[in-house]
Amino acid sequence: MRIRFLFQRHGRQRGFSLLEVLVALAILGVAILLAMALVLQNPRIVRRTDAERQAFRAMESSLEAVRAGVIPLQTSTLDGFVTIVGTPAPKDLSIEMEVVPTELPGLFDVSLAASYRIEQRTHVKRLRTMVWSPPSGP
Repeated sequence: MRIRFLFQRHGRQRGFSLLEVLVALAILGVAILLAMALVLQNPRIVRRTDAERQAFRAMESSLEAVRAGVIPLQTSTLDGFVTIVGTPAPKDLSIEMEVVPTELPGLFDVSLAASYRIEQRTHVKRLRTMVWSPPSGP
């Protein structure tokens, strides 16, 4: 008899009250809104990540071209890149290359700064390295 008394609710019916259901629906609604914001933001994140990856590929290929002697080792602006075979880089991608000689002969401090626009915002990525170029002989 005592066990039966523990499971009874003194005249109340079993189930959820209207207030409990409204609170649960409010929590569910907030969770759905947060998930929708994340889903709607995903394409912007993908575009920004792709543009950043293309900028770094353009800087890497430019640096390799400098090391190979295809691009002269001098301060200049570079543009018109193809970062993936057959896929042009963003039209507004440009790279500023600054070359500063160091104290050691033939060693140069090279700084690359890639700038591009995504959704009306300008982004700049930087890369700095040292490049050795043999001095011109007599």
